Amino acid sequence: MIEETAEVLAVSGHEVTVKTIKQSACGGCKEADTCSTSVLSKYFGNKSIELSLTTALPVKIGDSVTVGLEEQALLRLTALIYLLPMLVMFVCAMLGSYIEQTLQMESELLTIVFALTGLLATFFTLRRYSTYWFDVNKLNPTVLKIN
Repeated sequence: MIEETAEVLAVSGHEVTVKTIKQSACGGCKEADTCSTSVLSKYFGNKSIELSLTTALPVKIGDSVTVGLEEQALLRLTALIYLLPMLVMFVCAMLGSYIEQTLQMESELLTIVFALTGLLATFFTLRRYSTYWFDVNKLNPTVLKIN
């Protein structure tokens, strides 16, 4: 479970609005003082994120809470969104290249067309069927405890 501390901004029944600060990983690095990425993250990296969540816990405005997100669901979704389109694009490009070699074509246009077609087809398929493959409730953050 990925956990983050958040502050409660508003409460309406079981609906809770929380705010968390998006922090850069550069803060804990030994080279943070000399790294340009760390300097940039100090100016642009700390942004607040507001989330509307449902909880049964008795929270009040100003409470500090721990918000969690299931790690396995996030990893599966990330793999599906990033790795699957690249894999399909690679396979389609190889198929296009094979057809070009078989037909003794000089240009690589067919390889490019096959690769882009595979990539776009994967994106459209993922968009259409993602609700069937994933439990949406597992992808929503939840309030785990009051700190």
